[in-house]
Amino acid sequence: MREENRPSDAAEPGSQYVREHLANERTYLAYLRTTIALMTFGIAINRFSRFLEQSGRLGSNGFFGHTLVRTENLGIGMLVIGAVLLLWAALRYAQIRRQIEARDFRPHTRSIWIITGMVLVAALGGAGWLILS
Repeated sequence: MREENRPSDAAEPGSQYVREHLANERTYLAYLRTTIALMTFGIAINRFSRFLEQSGRLGSNGFFGHTLVRTENLGIGMLVIGAVLLLWAALRYAQIRRQIEARDFRPHTRSIWIITGMVLVAALGGAGWLILS
């Protein structure tokens, strides 16, 4: 290929436009990986809790000695959180795609604060559960 026929970033008017769409897709895929991990871990926790109940190592009331474990509910909760996050990520991807097409992208800081708050509440709840049990 001769030098003058080689494409360059400066010669392509839509190169930044394509990069924005690809960055949006990478962000969605990161959310997708996170939701798959959450849901898989939730299923594993749920199944392991059921195994402990059925093997007699965990009482059917969800107590192990005097410590409240009720881990099957934790597993179900992680599944629900993963599914909600997946739905939110798909909606957010579509919204950003429309904004990129219209060249009118505005970051949505409210969703960042909502997700941060949810994770913080879960972390504090988990820390409290570990400390009090």
